This record gives sequence, C-alpha cells and structure tokens, in this order.
Amino acid sequence: MLTANFKHLDATPLERRRIFESISAPVNPQDFNRQLLALIDLTNHGKDVATFESDLVPLVTRWLEYWFQAAGAARKKEKERDLKEKEKGTKVHGVLREETNLTAIYAYVNSLVRFSSSAFREQDMSSLLSQLLRICKRTTVSSDIKSSIDIFNALVTYGEISRVMLEPCLDVLCGAYGTLKDLADPIWNTMCNLGKSHTAQNMATALLDIVKSPSMHVDRNTNTIRGAVMLVTRIMIADGEEGLVKVSFSAAMGAFQMSLATNSSRLELEVVGAVVKLVEDDGYSKALLQEDDWSILLDILAQCSRKVNGAIKAPSKGSKDKEKENIARLSASLTHVIHHLESLCLEGNFDQKQSVIDFFKAIHSHLPDTCAELLVQHYAEEHLCYPSNPDWLTEAKWLIQAFFLDPIRPASIRLLVLQAIKDIYQIVAVDSSSTDILELVMPVYCIMPKETDDGVLEGLRDFAVDIASHRNESISDAIIASLHTCLATGRRASTKSSDHAALSPPTKSKPTQRHSPAASVAIRGLVTIFIRALNCHAFKASKIFDLLLEVAQCRDYDLTARINAFRALFRLRSDSANALFLTTDPESEAMASCLGRTVASGDLQRMVQEPNHNRQAREENPGSAQSSRSSSTGGPLSFITNLTRRATNPVATSYFHSVSHWVYPNKYALPETPPSTPSHVVFCHPKAVGDTDADTADQKKLVLKVKVWLEAVISILQQEDDWDLYSYVIVHLGAQLSNHALFMDAVPQIQMLRSVFCEQMRINSFREPPSWAGLKRPDVMICLFHVLTILLTYHEHFSKNEQDEIVRTFMMGIASGERTAKHAIHGLSICCHELPLSVSKSLNAILQKMSQIITQSQVAVHILEFLACLARMPDLYVNFREEDFWVVFGICFRYLQYVRDQRQRASIVSDSQTRMKRESGPSTETASLSVSGNDLPQYVYALAYHVITFWFMSLKMADRAKYISWITKNLITTDSMGKEVIDEQSQVTIDMMQRITYCDHDETLPDPHFALPADGPVIKKSWLVGMSILTVETAVRSGVSQLTKRQPSATTYATYRSKVAPRPLHQVALPSSPITSSAEDDLRVDVLPNHILLQLTSSPWRTPESMRPIPLPDDETTRRAINMFDRNSTVDGHKVGIIYISEGQTNEAEILSNVIGNEDFTSFLGQIGTLTRLKDATFNTQGLDRETNMDGEFTICWRDRVTEMIFHIPTMMPTDKERDPQCINKKRHTGNDFVNIIFNNSGLAFRFDTFPSEFNYVNIVITPEARASPLGGHTQDETDRPEKRFYKLQVMSKPGFPELSPAAETKVVSGKSLPGFVRLIALNASVFSLVWANRETGELVSSWRNRLREIARLRGKHSQAQQQQINSAAAAVAVAQPSHRESLNLNFRRTSGPMFFGEGIASHRSSLLSPATTAMETDVGGGEIERESLVDG
Repeated sequence: MLTANFKHLDATPLERRRIFESISAPVNPQDFNRQLLALIDLTNHGKDVATFESDLVPLVTRWLEYWFQAAGAARKKEKERDLKEKEKGTKVHGVLREETNLTAIYAYVNSLVRFSSSAFREQDMSSLLSQLLRICKRTTVSSDIKSSIDIFNALVTYGEISRVMLEPCLDVLCGAYGTLKDLADPIWNTMCNLGKSHTAQNMATALLDIVKSPSMHVDRNTNTIRGAVMLVTRIMIADGEEGLVKVSFSAAMGAFQMSLATNSSRLELEVVGAVVKLVEDDGYSKALLQEDDWSILLDILAQCSRKVNGAIKAPSKGSKDKEKENIARLSASLTHVIHHLESLCLEGNFDQKQSVIDFFKAIHSHLPDTCAELLVQHYAEEHLCYPSNPDWLTEAKWLIQAFFLDPIRPASIRLLVLQAIKDIYQIVAVDSSSTDILELVMPVYCIMPKETDDGVLEGLRDFAVDIASHRNESISDAIIASLHTCLATGRRASTKSSDHAALSPPTKSKPTQRHSPAASVAIRGLVTIFIRALNCHAFKASKIFDLLLEVAQCRDYDLTARINAFRALFRLRSDSANALFLTTDPESEAMASCLGRTVASGDLQRMVQEPNHNRQAREENPGSAQSSRSSSTGGPLSFITNLTRRATNPVATSYFHSVSHWVYPNKYALPETPPSTPSHVVFCHPKAVGDTDADTADQKKLVLKVKVWLEAVISILQQEDDWDLYSYVIVHLGAQLSNHALFMDAVPQIQMLRSVFCEQMRINSFREPPSWAGLKRPDVMICLFHVLTILLTYHEHFSKNEQDEIVRTFMMGIASGERTAKHAIHGLSICCHELPLSVSKSLNAILQKMSQIITQSQVAVHILEFLACLARMPDLYVNFREEDFWVVFGICFRYLQYVRDQRQRASIVSDSQTRMKRESGPSTETASLSVSGNDLPQYVYALAYHVITFWFMSLKMADRAKYISWITKNLITTDSMGKEVIDEQSQVTIDMMQRITYCDHDETLPDPHFALPADGPVIKKSWLVGMSILTVETAVRSGVSQLTKRQPSATTYATYRSKVAPRPLHQVALPSSPITSSAEDDLRVDVLPNHILLQLTSSPWRTPESMRPIPLPDDETTRRAINMFDRNSTVDGHKVGIIYISEGQTNEAEILSNVIGNEDFTSFLGQIGTLTRLKDATFNTQGLDRETNMDGEFTICWRDRVTEMIFHIPTMMPTDKERDPQCINKKRHTGNDFVNIIFNNSGLAFRFDTFPSEFNYVNIVITPEARASPLGGHTQDETDRPEKRFYKLQVMSKPGFPELSPAAETKVVSGKSLPGFVRLIALNASVFSLVWANRETGELVSSWRNRLREIARLRGKHSQAQQQQINSAAAAVAVAQPSHRESLNLNFRRTSGPMFFGEGIASHRSSLLSPATTAMETDVGGGEIERESLVDG
C-alpha cells in the first residue's frame, strides 16, 4: 500500500522521511522482499535518497550483515539436506529465499553507489565497505565476492575509496585475484579504474606494501600477497597504457625480493612467474634491457633456486603432495627464465651478461645443461682459471665442484669441464708448484671410484695418463695412487657361489659377479701408464708393474680389472738382449679356440653341435667298448670327419654367448698400441742392466720382477677358483713361456711351474671347468699339455728325474681320451728331440700306450708321424727288444687294415651308388663326399708303409730275416672272395725287404771300365727275373761281367769275374767255335751272358714256367723301355722352399730379394741338408737349373735311403732388381712348392697371404723365441751359438687344408733340434700335400710303385710272347717224334738255348757285330724327372 501511495503522490520531504521510516521498520523476514522493493521504489533504484541519505547506508549495511548470515545458515542446511537426499537417491533443487534476498541487496547497494555515492557520508561508506570486506573474507561462495567487487568497482568509478579503506580493499582484491581465476577480469577492471583515478599512486604504493608484507612483519594471507604480485606484474607489463599508473622496475623488484621473506613455495612460484612474464613480454622486455641494475631480479631468482635445491636435497618429512608440486612448478619456472636469460647471453650486445653469468654461477646446481655448458665455456673463453687470474686455482676448484663432481650432469658437460682442467694443467704443469698442481687435479679423482659413466671414466683415465707422465715424482705418484684407490674400492666381494659341481647343482647359467666400471677403467689407465713408461721411465714402469701384479694375484679385486691386468702381463716379452716390450699378438688363438673363447669356435660349434648327447659321452669315455666299436666300424667318412676337426670342441651355445670377460682375439685388449721397439731402461735380467749409474731417473735401468709374476701364475694355477681367470692363464701362458729370454732370471719359478703342471696332471687336481661352460676335463688338459710342451724346452734347468716326469706326464695323456692323445703325442714328438734320454727310458711304455689306442682313428696320423720321427733317431731305440719292434709293426698293420676296410666299404658304397645312378641319375653330393673321403686314409696308408720301411731298415741285419715272413703275411690281404691280394705298395715293400735283409750298402754305381780290351767285346743281355730286370754285360773272351739288377726299390750294380784255371797239359783242346776260326781269333767267344745268368739262378730243368727268367729282345723298344725305367728315381723326391724374412719386412718382393740371412739362418741351412752344386747334377733338382746356374750355383739337398728333398732357397738364387724387381724367377720356384719353410726374423707376425699362390698349402714358420735386439747380439752368452738358442715353430695351413702337424699349435724347439724337426715336418707336409693335391684325380703313386708298374708292363708284354714260343716248340716236337735220347737232347737244347735264353748263337754273333750292343746303357737318373711322371693318371 505504501508503494502504491508514493508512486502516485508527489510526496513532500517529510512524507518521504516518514515513508522511509515505515519501510525501514523491522518486518517479518518473509516480507523482506516487499520491504526491499518498497525501498527501491522510494529511492527510484537508488537515484533519489533525499531526506534520508544519512540513514540509508547504515540500513542496507545492516541488511547485508543479516541476510549474509541468513544465507550462510540456509546454505549450510541445504548442504546437509543434499547429503541426506543423496544417500536416499532423491534430490530436489530449489532456490533459497535468503540467497535471493542477499543478491537483491547486493544489486540495490550497487545502484546506490553508482547513482548516489556522493550523497552519503564518508563514514557510512566506510562502514559499508567494511561490511563488504568482511563478507568477502567470510564467504565461501564466489558470487558474494563477485557482487562485492562490482560494488567496489562502482565506488571507484562513481565515487572514491578513502585512503583508510584503500589498503583493506586491495587486500580483498589481491586475495581474490590470487585464488579465483574466474574473477580475474572483474578485479583487473577495478584495479585499472583505481590506477587511473587520483588515488592511483596510493594504490601502487599500497600494492607494493602488500607484496612487502613478509619483510614488514605484517600478517597477510599468502594468497593476498600472490595476488598483489600478479597485479603488480600486470600493471608493469601494461606500462602506463591508457593512463594506468606505472610501477618502477626497481620498486617492484625490491618488493618482490622482500616478499620472499616468507617460506612459501606458492609465493616464490608466483614471484618467479612474474619475472618470467616480465622478461618474456615483448613490450616490457625492451624496457627491461635498458635497466642498469638487474641485481635484485637475479637475486630473487637465485633465492628461489636455493629454495628449490634445498627442498629437493632435503625434503621435509611432513611435506604434502601439493608442496612437492609447487616446488616442481617453481623449478620449471626457474628453468624457463634461466633459458630466456641464456638466450639473452648468447646475443652479442647484452649489457647484463656478466650479471647473468654471476647469477648462473650462484645457482649452478639449478642450471639447465645448456646453461651449464655456456658457463663452462665462459670460464674457458675468459681464462678465469688461468694463472693470469690471481684466483685461478679457486675458480678452477669451483668449476670442478660445481659441474664435474655433480653426477647428475650429463657426461658432455663433465667432460667439457675435464677438458678445461686438462688445458689448465698443460699451462701450469711447467711452472707451478706441485702443491698447486695436485690441488688442481686431485679433486676430479675423488669421485672416480663411484663413477659409472663410461665416457667420464675414459676421460679421467686419459687425464691420469697425461698427469702420470709428469717429471715430478710426487705428482705422478699421487695420480697412480688415485687409480690404485679406485681398484681397491672396486674389489669384489670375497665370498661368492662356487662354480664346482661338487658344491652346487649343475647349472647352465654363469654365476653373476659384481662389476666395477671404475676399477676396469683404472686398471686400463695403469696399463697405459705402464706402456708409456716402459720405454722411458724405469721407476714408474716398475711401480706400475708391481701394482699390476698385486691386482692379478689378489682374488678380492674386481674380476674385469684382474683380466685387464692379465692382458698386459701376459703380453710381456723380451728381446735377445733381455729388453722388455709388449706384444700386440698374444699368439694363443688355438688354445682359446679349444676352450670356445673365439668367435670362430663359437660359430663352428653352433654348426656342428650334435643334438644327441651320446656322442659327447662317447668322446669323453674312449675306453668304453661302445666307443671302440664305433671307432673301428665307422662309415667311410667318419675318419676324415674326426681327423680334420680343428682345435675346437663341442661347447654349449649358451656358454659362447655368456662369455663376457674375455674373448680371443680382442683388438682392444690393450688401451693403446705399445711401442714396437724394446725398452732401453727396463729389462728382465740383471746382466742387461750392469753397474751403470744414470744421472736421472729417466735414464736409470731397472729389472722387473718377472720371477714374481711367474710366482703369481703358479699361485693362480693352484688356488684360483674363478674359471674366467683360470682359463685365461692356461690359454696364454704357453705363448709367454715360449719367450725363453723373458724368464732367464726365473729358473726356480720355472722349476716350480713344471712341478705344478706334472703334479696336477698326474693326480687330476687341475681346475675342472664349471658346468655352465659346456666344457670337459679333456679340454683343459689340452691347454695344459700345450703349456707343458713349451715348458719342457727349459730342460737344461731340470734334473734327469724331472725330465723323466715330463715324459711320463705326456705318456699318461695318451690314454686320457681321443682329444688329449693327439696333444700328448705331439708333446712326445718334441721330447724325442729335446729329452731323448727320457724318451728312450720310457719308449717301451709309450709304444704300449699307443698300441692300446689304435682303435681311435683320430690319432692314426699322429701316432704314425711319431713313429716315423722315432725311426730316424736310432739313439732313442738303441735298447729296443724284439717285442718292441713287433709292437711298432703291429701298429702299422692295424692302420693298414683299417684303411683297407675303409676302401672295401667305400667300394661297396660306390657300387651301390653306381647302380642307383643308372636307375635315378647322378648325385652330386654323394660324388663329392666320396672324393673327399679318400685323401686322409690315403695319407695314413702311405705313412704306415713309410714307417714299416724305416723300421725294417732300423733292424739289425742279423734280425731282419726273422721278421720277413710275419711282415709279408700281414702285407698280404684277402678280398671278399677269399682270394689273397697283395697291392703294389706291399710288393715294393717286400722287394725292399728282400733287397736289404742281408745288406746295408747304399746305392751302387756302374763301372763303365769293368772290362779291359783284352777281355774281348762286351755283349749285353736283359731278362725279367721275378719283378726285376736283370741286365748282364759280359766280355765274351774273359767272361768278366757287370750285372745290373733293376728292382722297384733300387738299382744295384755288381761285377762278376770267374778265374779260369790253366789248361792241363794232357787236356785235349776243344774244337773251334762254329763262328770262329784261327784267322778270326780276335772274334773268339768263350763266354755269353746266358752263362752268367745260369750261374746266378737255379737249374731250369725243374723250374716252373712262371718262375723262369723271361728274355727281353735286344731292340729299340726294349732299350727305350729300360731307359724310361731308369728315369724313375729310386727315392721319392720332394721340393720345399726356405725363405728368409729380414727385420721389418712384410712385402713379398722385398723378402724374395734378400741375398743373405743372419747367423741363425745360415746355421739352420747348414744343418737341414748338404750344400750341393747344381751344375751337371745327376739327381732330380726339382726344377732348378743344372746347366747355366740360372737358379744359383748351389742349393741345399737332403736324402736318405727312401726320400730326397731339394730346397728352393731364394737367398742362394741370383737377384737382379733391375730386370726382375718382383723376383719372379725366384717366385716361380717357391710359389709352386706345396711346402715353404719361413725363417721369420722380421719381429712381426707372419701372415699366410704374404706369398699369394695357388700351390702353397703349408708354411712352416720359424721365429726366434726372442726377437733380435736393436743393439744386436745375445746377452745370454757371447759364446752362444745358434744351436743353443730356441725357436718358435708353427705350421700354418691354407684355409680348408687339414691341420695334422705336431706344430699346428706353436711349439718351441732348440736350435740344435730345429733342422731335423723342421725337415721331418716338411717331409710329412709334402707327402700329405701330394696326397691332397691328387685327391680328385687319383691316388699318389710313389717312385717305387712307378718302377714296379714299368716292370709289370714289360712282364705282361713279353711273357705272352714266350708262352707262344713254347707252344710252337712243343707242337714241332710232337710232329717229329724223335727217339727218346734225341728227344731229351732236343728238349735240353731247346730249353737251355733258344727257349730259356731266348736267342741262338747266330743272334749272339749278330749282336757282336752290332756296335749298339757295346754301348753302355746304364745312365740311371741322368735326366730330370717331371712331377707328371710320378703320378698315375
């Protein structure tokens, strides 16, 4: 009703006053909306407040308070009701009356402020603002704050806020701005209006004061301060736009800095965010760059960075996730601004660069990597760590501490710092004190023991190596001690699981061991220092050597570190003057392959690994009956498959992949390539040092404790439980022991080492491979036998009993398995030359052992080669008993029978394949297998006969006859039809035995002057007698005759002379011969060759037709056939090259152009054969010129009763570098030799491809055990002779060529034994090469067999002619039917005349008249025999 009244009445002021009083009177809250509407109408929406302006503001202030509280209570109840209804599943939404009333009041107050604020009293407005501020602080609804802010904005726009209320209003505005993002725009509008008003400056000051509150001890909410920071930042970025107040950079930064007094990560995050906005804003950043002082800004960032670092390094126990999140966001914001500052520094004209650099230095731990790199580069560019800066050492130490020692930093930054320190070191190392240098470099090594980054470790190692070369001992000692500390820190745990199967169940996985990267790098650093000191600094080298010894023998050190120490120590070598050096080639590939430690052996294992584990059981149990049967009855290919297997063993594939600590070869085994020249300050024997006193440490000579190293090796062999280390030792020890000069001063240790090896082998106490390795005991034994083979060459330091023990150890190995037997036999072969007395003592037992394993086909070649070697050393079997010879021959017969069985099976298979081929066509695979399966058995076949031949010759002449029958019986075999068969080789062997059973003469020579002119003309007649050609040359008057017997195995000459008794006086003279008369007394014939034959043979009356001599016609065909027969030598010829390589030579032409060798080479040539003139030589020179000395005047030759070797020696051939720079004339000989002996004095490893050739199958490489000293001579003894020295010997084969030689793995022999041993190896290699070269075209036919075949051809041809003649004579007798007496006379006459001797008297007369019959056709071997004449087909 009141509303209606004053709408239609023009009320007076008094009436308006009374109406206001009525409206403002207390009413029921239910009617408040009408009360408020009445007031709105009365005041015309706040535009007309006359007569009651003093009471209106207090009224609405009270209403605000009341309805805010009422709305709060209603909201609380509504919330509780909502929770209950939510639990019930029902919810009804409605608008609260109290909230509607409060909203209406806010709107009305806003209108009052907009239209009538000037009419109200200041204190009333202050009360209203205070109420609004209280509501804003107490409310939980953003709409209340939004409404209050709208009122503030209206007041700022249409009125003013008193200075008293300005700061409280700003508090609310800042608090809301810092927390309520959706009110940011309304608040900013309000702030802009304030900033444009006359109170703008007061507002700015108040805002800064709010920001400074933490430092001014004013209690303000952090959100309020954050909001103030944000608003100040926004005002600064606005930069006075549209009249907005400005805030200076210095004032704002000062306030920001003061705000950080509170410990609030959120506030710090806001401050840093403000800085980020300022520096990144395109508009403000330009002004910012003009500022002279950035110190406060950078201090703010530094302070925040410290806060972040502190929170990260030491987080509080009660820190909440929100706090952690704030720290993370703060860190990201700092990183962001730092990147921006970095980009500014990279610009060329940035005035604040130094300040930023100082800031970066202050917050180095928070710097991103790129900024850190910038800072390090700045240090380097400005030379802040150089001596030109008084604080260089401090700055350098700071740089190390800040960036290098921080493990979080990437390797690139840390290495950059390390490089800077290296550069500084290079400058200060010359003039600075050792104290300063140590203070500079030692800090970088304090973290090395725990360092894990490979790049940093390598950098530290390289730096340590450089520092260690410093002349100052204290500096180098300190760095060496640091590396040693890394090793000590990286020691392994002393206890670990045992590998022995007895202590733990078998496992296929390798036990894990702790690995220290720092220890590995440290040991490589020490090795590098050792390499560099070896040639220049004896004390340093000796110190490092001692450290390496400590690491190698102490089981507590890191495993990888120990192996790296082994890699250096096992490469230590000595030259002939006892000067030490490190070799890059450990020469241990064969033994590494034996233990599956090479890539090649692992690949081969994966190809040939047999799924059936029974095979491995057979190989490891050779004594079982099943193994014996399988060996003796294997297929035709099993022999070659087993025999040609190289030094690899079946190892588990898992093992090959698990090898992690060492594999052979490893080109990074040494950290750097050692010098090629021996040291001139470090030696291995006191003799080389002498008593010289050097002026400086660099010139001082020292002797390394090589004997201590050998003691460490012995300890490892006895006690080491780690398989990787143990296997490394047994693989590499042999190669180092081959260097005798290295261990000249370690004789007691050598003796102990021999004792350890023999003892361990005798009682099987050596280290057994773990189950995960996939190896067996025989694999280890092979390596041990190899070492013992090298060790036996120190026999001059061993007693006779100790030498005997070595031989017994090898003898024990013969029966230890198929794989070990081979290496044991090889060792015994060396013993034959080096320990002959010990071998002789045990020879009977050795042969018995060998006879027990003849069923193992894999060792056939090795046993036969051993017997062949033994046959040429009569001193060894001088005490042989009869049964011992039976054993030798029995072994040969067993292998002959084996080969015959193989051939018989192969023949059956071949027949079967032929039938299959006719039915289904050819099979390429089968054909290729059958061809390759015949070569090695053929070699065994040839070797067996060779051994039989030589051992028969070795028999005493008085004993030979008793063996004939037994040997002959075993040479004759029975075929599948039961028929006896004797092959060609057996025939020639029997021929040889018949020839020498009662005679030991060498070859005889013909006597061209056996008959004098007075003896009358000479008639020559030949017969085939058995399997020989007998030629009789008879002087017809005196009967003196020369007999030539051509057998397969030899040609012998003899003279027959019968002394005619004087005719008695009472004897009547015989009538003259029909062909003579008194007038022709000079042509008288008294004796014919037929008579001589009758004197040498039995009476032909009862001789079977097949056994009667067959006369050969005296025609051109027969003479040509006999001449061709004589061209077949009575010995097998071989050609072998001997090539000398001088120091440093690797090029073929350079090597072949050598015209002289050293003393050792000359001595070797003098003992391997005999110097023989080539011109007019009557033997086969194997292609060397015999007429013009085109291939030299002399060569070296060697021959026994069976074999002849011609050596092609380039140093003895003419050298014409102008006409033949590539030495083709020399290469045409050595390049076509299957076997070459290489005397390698180059000091370098020999490569098989040095001499490219299709025909070089084998190179026998001889290398002095100690390479020649640059100073020359041998320090062992000035009176030392080459035969007293030792040489390494290795047989290198062409790829694909089987390794059969006892020197397939490197052996060591003395100079005394070298020529004979090499000659034997060359002979066997040449024989096998001939077999190998002819494996596709047919078997190798020896010279004896060629001669046998020539005789067989003549017999086949002329026996048919004789049979026809006999048949014709018999027919004539049957027709004539003479009397009995005449028949007897006729038969006798015909048999003994034309039938038996083949010719009548007339023919003899005609032969007398023929000048051709008087010519001597006895030129045996006068021409060169080409290789084609030795090979059938």
